[in-house]
Amino acid sequence: MVVSHDIHLDDDYAVWIADVKHRYRSAQVKAAFKVNAEKLLFNWQLGRDLVKKKAEERWGAGVVEQVSLDLQREFPGEKGFSTPNLWFMKKWYLFYSSEDSQQKLQQAVGEMQIPINQIDKKLYQVGGEIDSQKLYQAGRELPLPFALVPWRHHVEIITKCIVSVCVCYKKS
Repeated sequence: MVVSHDIHLDDDYAVWIADVKHRYRSAQVKAAFKVNAEKLLFNWQLGRDLVKKKAEERWGAGVVEQVSLDLQREFPGEKGFSTPNLWFMKKWYLFYSSEDSQQKLQQAVGEMQIPINQIDKKLYQVGGEIDSQKLYQAGRELPLPFALVPWRHHVEIITKCIVSVCVCYKKS
């Protein structure tokens, strides 16, 4: 422990400062979780927009590249607006928004034997005051458990699943 002045530090102080440090670390985790959840919601919505607006049909084959350039120009210090990443956002939305995927997700959650209210509770514990309703706004929005998974993991999951589907399709 660093002592800065002529003071008397007792056990009560040591317990209190340990609690302060713990609360700060907890606040850091909650803040990181909230930032991750918001960015995932943004990625989901951008993928959805590209699908629902039928962007390539409407504005041409290079529209995803143009969106990437526009976002990179507007937010030069931000990562995640590369053309491949925008394509992943679209694939991610398509992969999980289909009826078949929704059924598989419900089945997976059922197999995990975690009721949705437990997921809400876990999100609250990890993310503090996260607004789970915001993640579900307007139709099929970001499935709540997705907020617990970092973006790069989502990219790996869909990449491996799409590759395995293609391999299975070629075999049949």
